[in-house]
Amino acid sequence: MVINGKSPGRRSIRLPRFDYSQMGAYFLTICSAQRKCIFGHVEHGQVVETALGQIIRACWLQIGTHFAAVETDVFVVMPNHLHGILIIRRPSLRITKPQVEAFSAPVAGSIPTIVRTFKAAATREARKYGYLSNGPIWQRDYYERVIRDAKEYAETWRYIASNPVQWESDENHPRVFGKQRPRLCQGARYIVPHA
Repeated sequence: MVINGKSPGRRSIRLPRFDYSQMGAYFLTICSAQRKCIFGHVEHGQVVETALGQIIRACWLQIGTHFAAVETDVFVVMPNHLHGILIIRRPSLRITKPQVEAFSAPVAGSIPTIVRTFKAAATREARKYGYLSNGPIWQRDYYERVIRDAKEYAETWRYIASNPVQWESDENHPRVFGKQRPRLCQGARYIVPHA
């Protein structure tokens, strides 16, 4: 349904007019559908991945083989989400101005295209091994943050690495999520869109 030229109910959380294919480091959080704990569980500060969680890990590690300019950095597969840093080492090939992703106009090598490809690959692998009997794997969108400097990179790296130890108080933990959704996630510095 379109009202006054706009589709209701969905809005982008991407930075307006930002070229997500440019060189740089990007912090991503990709959640499972309805934030169900289907990727594993935490024991003594360590994530114990399910078979589906292992598929998610393997697909994440393969990103660089599908996108030559992209490197996976620190990441963690949590029970219901994945945190990771992707680094674009060289810009996508373009002749003119920066490219901005739009609906039905994906930009090769951009963060939205990489995430879409990752989610699709993980879903295909999960389906191949019979892990899709209970509905979709992924939440519709994801959260990203452009890492602007070395200090922010170090803080983000520590946040990701310590995430399993902090699981009980994580905003994605089933006991925490839903009770009180913070507008700004601690440590990650990205805005949580309201449903």
